[in-house]
Amino acid sequence: MREMRSQRQGVSNRQTTTIMVVVAVPLLFWLLFASQGSPPGPVNLREIEVDMHCHTTESDGDRTAEEQLVIAAREGLKALWITDHDMIRDIPRTREIQAKAQSLGVAVSFGVEITVEWMKKEHHLLGYFPDSAWDGPALSPAMTSLQQEVAKVKDSRENRNQEMVRFLNEMLVSEIGRFYYQDAGRQAAFRPIKVDVVAEWSKTHANLMEPTSLGRPHFRAYLIEVVGIRDDLIFGPRSGDGFAVLETSTNSIFYDDEAVGKAGERLEALMHSATLARRNIAFRPMDIFSAIQAISSAGGRSVLAHPPTLGSSWPDKFAPRVEDLAAAGLWGIEAFSSEIDADNHALIAELAKRHHLVMTGGSDNHGSLKIYARLGDVHRADSEAYKQLEYWFRTGLKASTKVRTTDL
Repeated sequence: MREMRSQRQGVSNRQTTTIMVVVAVPLLFWLLFASQGSPPGPVNLREIEVDMHCHTTESDGDRTAEEQLVIAAREGLKALWITDHDMIRDIPRTREIQAKAQSLGVAVSFGVEITVEWMKKEHHLLGYFPDSAWDGPALSPAMTSLQQEVAKVKDSRENRNQEMVRFLNEMLVSEIGRFYYQDAGRQAAFRPIKVDVVAEWSKTHANLMEPTSLGRPHFRAYLIEVVGIRDDLIFGPRSGDGFAVLETSTNSIFYDDEAVGKAGERLEALMHSATLARRNIAFRPMDIFSAIQAISSAGGRSVLAHPPTLGSSWPDKFAPRVEDLAAAGLWGIEAFSSEIDADNHALIAELAKRHHLVMTGGSDNHGSLKIYARLGDVHRADSEAYKQLEYWFRTGLKASTKVRTTDL
C-alpha cells in the first residue's frame, strides 16, 4: 500500500511539474517580449492592409474584379486598387465592382497601368484616381481624354498580336524551332496559330473577358497547353535580353549570366520584349511625360511601377533620371512589390527620399498567371524582407485613403 501511495504521489508531482512548465514557459516569453516592447513591424506579410497594384480579366489577369475582391477579403486586406493595363472603366462597370466590394467590406479603388516609353524603353506608369472621378453621371472631359488615349495603346497591342503570330508561325516550323517543343513529335503536329483562335480558347481556358485584352500571358498559356512549347523558352527573365542557351547534355535552359560558359544551342525566348523588338514587333506606348501630365490633368497621381523591370541598366541609366520625372509631376514610386528585391528596394527608397516621392506598394498580381505575385504580397518571395516594410505597414493604408478620398 505504501508503495502504491508513493507511486501515486510521484505521478502527482510529475503532473504538477508539467503544469508549472506549461504555464511558466509562455509566461516567460510574454515577460521577455513585454520588456522589449512591440515588434518593429508586421509579423508577416498577411498583416499588410492595402495592395495598390493588381489586374483582372479586363486586361491580362485571369480573375474577374469580383473574384479579386473575394480573395482580398479572405486575405484580410482592407483596401484594393485595381490597375488594369491601358484601360479606364466606364461608370456603370465601376459601380458594379464597388457594390461587390461594399458587400465584402473591402474598399476598392481604381487606377490604370499605362504602357509608356521612357528613354526608348517600354515600361509601365501607374495612375491612381480618387473615387469621386466616378461619382457623376459621366467621366470628366480630362478623364474621358485619358480613357481615349490609353485605348489607343490597347489598339496598338492588338496590331502587335497579329505581327507576333506571324513570327511564331515562322519560328515554330523552322529548323531551330524544334528546340522549343516539349517533345520531338510536337513540331510535326504543329498547325498555324491564329489570333481569333487563341482568343476563343482563352475565354474558356485563360479567363479572357474581352478579345481586346488578349495579351502575351494568354498566348503563353496557349503555346504551353495547345502547341506544346516549353514554358522556359517563352518569356525568360524580364530584365534580360531574351537570349538563352539550351545545354544539350542536360536539356536545361540558361539565361544571362547563368548562360556564360554553357555549351549548346543559342535561342531566344519567343515572346520576350527584346526578342520582339529585334523584329520591330511592338505596340506604340505613350510617352511617359505625356502620361504623367494626362494623369495629373484627370485629377490622378502618377507612380513609376516596379523600376527594376527596366533591366540591368536601371540603376545606372534610369535611376539618375527619376529626377526628370519628379520635376514633370511624378507623385510616387513603387517601392514595395513582388518584382523588387531588397537591394533594389534600398535604391528606390533613397530615390524617393531625394526627390520627395511617395513610396507605394503592390503585388502586381495577375490572378494565377504570376505564381510569385500573390495578392497582398509586397516584397519578392526569394528576397529578404525590406528593412522598411514597417513603413508600408504603418503608412500604406493612410496613403491609399488620402488618394481615394481627394476631391477633384
